[in-house]
Amino acid sequence: MRFFILLCSFFSFHSYTTAQYSEVGLLIGMTNYLGDLVPPEEYFLGTNLGLGATYQYNITDRISVRGNCIWGQISGSDHNSSYNSGRRQRNLDFHSHILEFSALAQINILRFHPQRKFKPITPFIFLGIGLFHFNPSTIYKNERVFLQPLGTEGQGMDGYPPKYNIWEISIPAGIGIKFSLTKHINLSLEFGLRKTFTDYLDDVSGDYVGLTELWAGNGLMAKNLSNRTYDEHGNQIELKGTPRGYSAKDWYAFFGISVSYSFQKNVYFKNTKRKRKK
Repeated sequence: MRFFILLCSFFSFHSYTTAQYSEVGLLIGMTNYLGDLVPPEEYFLGTNLGLGATYQYNITDRISVRGNCIWGQISGSDHNSSYNSGRRQRNLDFHSHILEFSALAQINILRFHPQRKFKPITPFIFLGIGLFHFNPSTIYKNERVFLQPLGTEGQGMDGYPPKYNIWEISIPAGIGIKFSLTKHINLSLEFGLRKTFTDYLDDVSGDYVGLTELWAGNGLMAKNLSNRTYDEHGNQIELKGTPRGYSAKDWYAFFGISVSYSFQKNVYFKNTKRKRKK
């Protein structure tokens, strides 16, 4: 983080300060997640639609600050895994909407400012902080059931942690490339990862709780949806104390296109051709 701040200061010192103008835009793309129900080799199987809006203030021709609002979906299923991996037998799945509000600092690698020597394209990097909402659910007997209130890993019971929050902090970071199409219209392509501080985007993290204990503490639905591993007769297999998931934090990502409108004056695109002397 300290390196990023110093980099911003360096570029700001060496850039034109006359580049200040605002942009508003719309985003469309794909959201994805990486966690217990989508291992790295199956990452793209969880790809879903993402939409958003953005406001950007360009402080210089290299330094900008940006606010994003992004809505997307993430999902994962053990049915996408190979049979020999053991995940198919675990038989868990989830779906969740993601709503993110983020503030970003963006650095243009090249000067993006058409006032002097028209510069229509630049790669960029960004880093920021976000607040996001998620709420994992699954389909059970043809009905959607939200998992966080159930406490499928004993959350809320005596001797277990409280139920996890569904509002969390993330750290967005990524890269992109920006094009100036007209004097007011810009097009950007970007890919950004979100580091989170929760392992429950998919409602899976720790060990299985005993079926009888979970039924007594959190109810029948928590018991039924915590353990979906069955024997040949359709009965739940007792897996108390064995890993249900792994404790690494979950990630999600957004890859997309944004089209923005710049509110700068036409002078930024002024004609630089000199008139011929008569």
